[in-house]
Parts: sequence; C-alpha cells; structure tokens
Amino acid sequence: MGRISRLPEQPQPFVVVLPMWDSPPGRPLTEGFVKKMEELGYKEGIDIVYKRHGFLAPGPETLGVVRGIYESDLTEGIDLIFAAEWSDTKAAQEATKAVGKPVPIVFADITNPIEFGFAETWASPGANLTGVAERRNDVVEKSLELFTGIVPGIKKIGVAAQGFMLPGEPSISYYEALLEQAEKMGLEIVEYTTDVPPGPGYREEVTRVFDSIQKGEVDAWLHIPGHFFTNQQTLEHQLALRLKIPHMLPAVEHNDETGELVGLFVYGADFVEKGEQAAIFADKILRGGTLASDIPLELPDRYIIVINLKTAEAIGVTIPPEILELADRIIE
Repeated sequence: MGRISRLPEQPQPFVVVLPMWDSPPGRPLTEGFVKKMEELGYKEGIDIVYKRHGFLAPGPETLGVVRGIYESDLTEGIDLIFAAEWSDTKAAQEATKAVGKPVPIVFADITNPIEFGFAETWASPGANLTGVAERRNDVVEKSLELFTGIVPGIKKIGVAAQGFMLPGEPSISYYEALLEQAEKMGLEIVEYTTDVPPGPGYREEVTRVFDSIQKGEVDAWLHIPGHFFTNQQTLEHQLALRLKIPHMLPAVEHNDETGELVGLFVYGADFVEKGEQAAIFADKILRGGTLASDIPLELPDRYIIVINLKTAEAIGVTIPPEILELADRIIE
C-alpha cells in the first residue's frame, strides 16, 4: 500500500504527487489542496514533500506521458497521489495497477465515478481511490434552470463540440447530460466543430471558427469543460461580447493571460474549495491510517452562483433581482 505504514511520529515526510493536467481545474485544485494540508499541520519539507512535475497541455498523447510519470514515482516510492480530474485519475489508476502498488489516490473533480469505474459505490468506493465527485445530470439541470431564468427567451445555445472537447472526461458526460436536459427544456444545442487536430495552428483554427459565428445563429453560449486549447474560455467570452449574448460556465474561469474572470454566469463548485475538501481525505489516509476504500465519496461541500455585472452591462442584459439574491459572488 505504498509507504504510509510508518508511524506518524517518524520524521520522514510523506511524499505526495500533485496534479499534472493543465486543464482549468488543475491549478486551483492544487492551490486549495496544498493550502488545506498546511492548515492541517503538514509543513512542506518537514511533514510532507510534494512531487511537482509541472502542468502538461491536454491531449490524447499526454495521458500516456502522465501515466509514465506516475509509474516512475510509484517505483521510487510515494505515499499518495492527488489527482485533479478524470484524465489524471485514470492515468494514476492504470499506473498503480501496472506497477502493482495500490498507493491511495484522492481525486477532487470526478463526475459519475461509478459509471467510469473509479468506485464501486458512493458509500464504499473499494480499491485504492476516493475523493470528491459529482452527479453530472443534477448539476447540468440546475445550471440550465438558472441560466434561462437569468435571460428569459433563450432557445438556441451554442457550444464548441467535436474537435474542441477532450475525447474523454469531463467533456463527454457533461455534453451528454446537456443534450438530455436541453431536450427536456425545449432548448436547441447548436454544435460548432473542427477537424483540425491539436498542434501547430490549432489556436488559429479555434479563432477562425469563433470568428465565423454570426449574430442570430445562437441566443447564448455554454462552456463545455475539458478542451484542448487551454484558454478557450477567453475566446468564448470574446465571442459572447461580440454577439452580445449571455455566456455560462460550469466553474469560475479566467483569462489565462490577464487573470480577468470570464463569462456572465457561473454555477458550479469552486475548485479551490474542492481541493481543500480533498485534503481532508488525504489527511485521513496519511495520518489517520484509513484505507481509501473505506472512505465514502463526497459531493462538493457547496455549489456557488457567480454573476458578472460587468459582462451583463456589456451585452445589455439586466439580471433579475431574485437571481442576484441567490448569487454567492457578484462581479461589478
């Protein structure tokens, strides 16, 4: 089970591998995790050592690279893997099986964990994985209800689909849930696609597709989590401003270059808070001696609503007072 069998009073620090996947959740999840671990008494360099391999750009080939790094770390000896989302959790799961060392894995941003083979049940995960997870359909349904409440009259929602979305999670389950809930609500999902693979010229292709979208094609835009181009949310935000349409995201995201928050409306769990929540799982395993398989999965502690009034003014939208009252954060 790795190196966690030693007694807590021994001076040798725990060794924990941090996320490597450069999708929007990776960095804030890591920030929250490290912050909470320090609050729990894990002083870096004394009580705990973090293996930081940097963040790798998403892509089909990256999964194999990440898995190889995990296998090397497992061979050297580690105590726990903290994984951000589906891609690096899958790589960690495969690596522990390949090396034959079921080191505990704590994830922070997984959806439908049973369907994707990360847990047997919510109450008793089994194997060597546990963490924070979501039920995708519930989140998408609630977000669409709120979104259409903010801007009544939305009928056609644009999305960057095939060629923009990662081929696995979190894109697929979110998109499938979106299609299902949109049909129930009488909404049309307008897909924009590309055949250009990630690599040289991909950013130009993403820009070309978005620039080709004309006013009247869609009433709103929705961000699908998990995409090849890491700053896609910013190009979507610029598109929404140009067309003067509302833009919804399932999590707080920023312009990677300026740090400015993008979009009109966010409904989802806060990534930093989810990282903090995952740290409590890690503490139960490292110092508490609890097996990952015995720690029930948890939903995020809370979901937040963020309204960007600066964007609302730019696109000419007035947010209903009853929605503003629900907001956890208002950007003015």
